[in-house]
Parts: sequence; C-alpha cells; structure tokens
Amino acid sequence: MPESASEVPGGRTISLGHLIALNDEMAALTRAGLPLERGLRDVGRDLSGGLSAAMLRLSARMDQGEGLSEALAADKEGFPPIYRAVVEAGIRAGRLPAALESLAGFVRSYHDARRTIGLAFWYPMVVLVLAYTLFVLMVTQMVPRFLAAFESLEITVPSSMKVLGAIGSTALYWGPILPLLLLFVAVWWAWTGRASSFPSSGSQSPLRWFPWMRAMIANAEAANFAQLLSILITHGVPYHQAVRLASEASGDSKLVVAGHEVAVAVERGDLHAVTGGARGIPPLLRWILISGQGQGRLADSLAQIATIYRKRALYQAEKLKVFLPTMMLLGIGLSATLLYALTFFIPMSELLRGLAVPVN
Repeated sequence: MPESASEVPGGRTISLGHLIALNDEMAALTRAGLPLERGLRDVGRDLSGGLSAAMLRLSARMDQGEGLSEALAADKEGFPPIYRAVVEAGIRAGRLPAALESLAGFVRSYHDARRTIGLAFWYPMVVLVLAYTLFVLMVTQMVPRFLAAFESLEITVPSSMKVLGAIGSTALYWGPILPLLLLFVAVWWAWTGRASSFPSSGSQSPLRWFPWMRAMIANAEAANFAQLLSILITHGVPYHQAVRLASEASGDSKLVVAGHEVAVAVERGDLHAVTGGARGIPPLLRWILISGQGQGRLADSLAQIATIYRKRALYQAEKLKVFLPTMMLLGIGLSATLLYALTFFIPMSELLRGLAVPVN
C-alpha cells in the first residue's frame, strides 16, 4: 500500500545537486513513457537522504491522484516557483520531457557557477584562517613574554610592543569575530545552495565587491533571464507572464523591476516603453525583446543571446578563478608577514639592541 506524503521521512529542503538528479530522473522516465509515480518510488527507495525523501513525497502525492504540477506546488520548500512554472508549462504544452531537459541545463549552469566561485575562495580562506590563528597565538602568547623580558631587563618597551600587548589583552573580545564571520558566510553559502532559493545573488550581494565578480554575476543573471524566458515562451507561457517569472528568477532586483516594466508594456502593447525604461536589462537583451517578438523568433533569439552572455560570464569566472586567489593570497601573505615582523622580529631586535647597550 503506497504511503502518504506526510508519512515520508526526511527533510523538506533539497540541494541544487539533488534537484538536478531528480530532474534528470523525471526527464528519463517521461522520455521513456514510464509512470512517474512508480519510477520515482522505485528509485527513491534505493537512495537515502533528501533526494530519496523528495522522490518518495512526489510519488506518494501522485499515487493519491495529484498531477505532477500539483505535487510540486504542494512541496514549496523543495522546489522553487520558477521550476514549478516551467514544469506546468511543459505539461500544458504536451512537451514535459523537453521542458525537464531544458530545466536541467538551466539549473546545472547555475550550480556550476556557484561551484566555480566556491573553489576560487576556498584556498585563500584556508590561508586566512591559518594566518589569523597564528597572529592570535603570537599576540596572546609571545608578546606578553617579550613584554615581561623587557621589564625584567629594564629595557624601554617599543611603542609597537605596547600596542600589540593591548591588542593581545583584548583578544577575548575580537578573537572570535573572524571565525564567527566565516561561519556565517559558510551557513549563508549553504543556505543559498538550496533548490528552493535558486537563483539568488542579489544586486547588493557582497560578492559583487570583488574584482571581476560584478561583471560575472551581471552576465550570468542576463544569461539566466534570457535562457529561462526562452524556455517559458517555448512551452507556451504567455509573454508578459514569462517576462515576470524570468526576471524574478534572475536574482537581480534591478532586473526584476525592469522585467515588470517590460511585462506591463507588453500587456499595453506599448513596446516603446521598453526602449524608454527598463534600464535594468542589458542593451542587447533589451533590443532582442523588442525586435524578436515581431519576428516570431523570440525564443530562438533569446537562446542565442543567453549563450553569448553565458560565455562572457564563464570568461569572467576563469579570470576570477586565476587572479582572485592570487591577489587574496598576496594580500594575506603580505599582511601576515608585516604582523609577524611586528610581533617577533622587531621586538627581538629591540631586545637584543637593549642588551647590547653597556650598563654604566
């Protein structure tokens, strides 16, 4: 007897990797003409974790008579709105396998971009943690011993040593700041990696502060917008509704506002409003939105422009992966060298110089 969705164990949220695997499984089952509910149940029982729970929940709901779109809508914590919209459009157009396959490419490209950024930051963050740990140990363990030596030998304490001594004495207050900050960043990164929150970068994201990151994110968001809009239009979603959904999934608040302006202009039949406003949309993409609609080739044009923006984003990602870790390592290395000089070599040289002064 099939179990109900409420009886399925496991967490409600799934990762982007799980969403990709689940989407690929559903695409293969629908392409082969096999019942989704049975296939998902059989595969889900052979797996474990969040992916297994998601498959079993969908299977249980469909066994109870719900359609795929209804089952996805009932599991809002596991599946983002844009995913549900594309699946529903594919079902309505009778092209569910094609819709699932196009979604797979969209989600996978977003997942790959996140992984590229994560790898670019991983090694510099490890070096930063090590350098910070050594600095804390120096100002809390070595500097007090140097100060005691200066006092016992009646040698004038350098100003730098007094500052470092004061820093070391307050380490209990400022010491945990960096670990807590890195922990917060790690939790935030994992949180944005959930399937229910993709894509999420945000126009005010701190990631945009880094060199080449702003251009990479902007190009990736434009590519996501164009690609997703092409998918929605291909599967029969009304143009104004597709523009709204695609802009809301871009992750950029400016693009969201611009997308709503375009949607309103399309509903009114006033395409000149797109040229006069909607500055949040890149110029080339804005031109495609105007000219492609009348040609009846909007979906193809958007797919091509998405490829162009994707290549630009990948180029920026390669620059980021090569140069940003190097720059961060140089900055961390130089800072660590300066701090270690202040906490060890300068005090040692001052101590030796004081000992070399003859006593009258």
